[in-house]
Amino acid sequence: MRKILRFLSWRDWGIIRYNSVFQNAVAFFYLALAYRDFSLSYIWRVLLFGLFSTLGTGYGYLINDFADRELDRLHGKRNAFHGVSTSVAVAVLVLVLLASVVVGWPFLRQPWFAAIWGVWVCVATFYSMPPLRLKERGGWGLAATVIAQQTLPAALVFAAFGRLSTWGALAFVVYATVRGLSSDAGHQWRDWARDSSTGTRTFAVRRGYAAISRLYALSLEVEKVLLGVVLLVMLRNLPGVPVPGLSLRIGLAWPLVVFYVPLWMITAGWAWKGMRCDKMPDPYDESLQGPERDLLHLVHQPFPVIFIPLYLASWMTVFYWPNLLFIVAMVLLYGLYSPRRWASSWPLRLFFRQGIR
Repeated sequence: MRKILRFLSWRDWGIIRYNSVFQNAVAFFYLALAYRDFSLSYIWRVLLFGLFSTLGTGYGYLINDFADRELDRLHGKRNAFHGVSTSVAVAVLVLVLLASVVVGWPFLRQPWFAAIWGVWVCVATFYSMPPLRLKERGGWGLAATVIAQQTLPAALVFAAFGRLSTWGALAFVVYATVRGLSSDAGHQWRDWARDSSTGTRTFAVRRGYAAISRLYALSLEVEKVLLGVVLLVMLRNLPGVPVPGLSLRIGLAWPLVVFYVPLWMITAGWAWKGMRCDKMPDPYDESLQGPERDLLHLVHQPFPVIFIPLYLASWMTVFYWPNLLFIVAMVLLYGLYSPRRWASSWPLRLFFRQGIR
């Protein structure tokens, strides 16, 4: 058991924290509401896909560690396979892939699911492994990261539930792709100085600081627009509910749209203007020493990742109470039960910092 936990927790439980299934939680809830699928069967399939995705995330990070064993040893970095023989390491990787096939078997019968998953395995493998080793190929490495961590996982969600050939799937997949580009471009932008000093051949190092700054700023601006497109898709496809005392129904997505529109109008152009003035905002830096949380951080992080899925899951629970499971899971995942968590978030953090007058 201790050896198993070693691989599961190899990077501070990264296979849980970086699992794309949580970033795609909105897609699961959208599918349930748009296609009126409120059943224990749907809940079970979501949980099964979550396990499938967790195994996939584990494989992605483990294959990277396997390829970088010697480099990490020379640099003194943590690696899941330090002190593990090559045969054992290969056996672990094969076991994880086989477990993925077993868990994902109910989805493999869906059109395009097996093909998309096969492409994902190839991209995740050759991101680190020779002869391609895409991570050292500049723009190809950046593209491979985004495709493996965002594009293909989002497509797998819709393929698993038989809804890949829909406008909703297209909107979600494109949004996830650009959001992934923003996240990874921000990561390379923050690490530009360190990667330059160590000769790490990332896209940012190859193309220069100005290029990665422009890419990060542009992707942030496009991401906000695509979030609006996703909300319009929800406005069109989600059911309406009757308004008490009035003979009309209102779409479930309207409150989200009403909240988003002024938020977008206020923050539109912030990233691009900041880049031009050499005051680049960085909403994807969530470290404790990172920048002050503001409206830009709200529209890129808490709003799409926490607020929207919680809102949709709440309506799912109204229609079918066992969906409360998803609300409980999100509360535990993001620590929303903690008053300190809320007090440290924007704008409450500003309120508590200034004190009550």
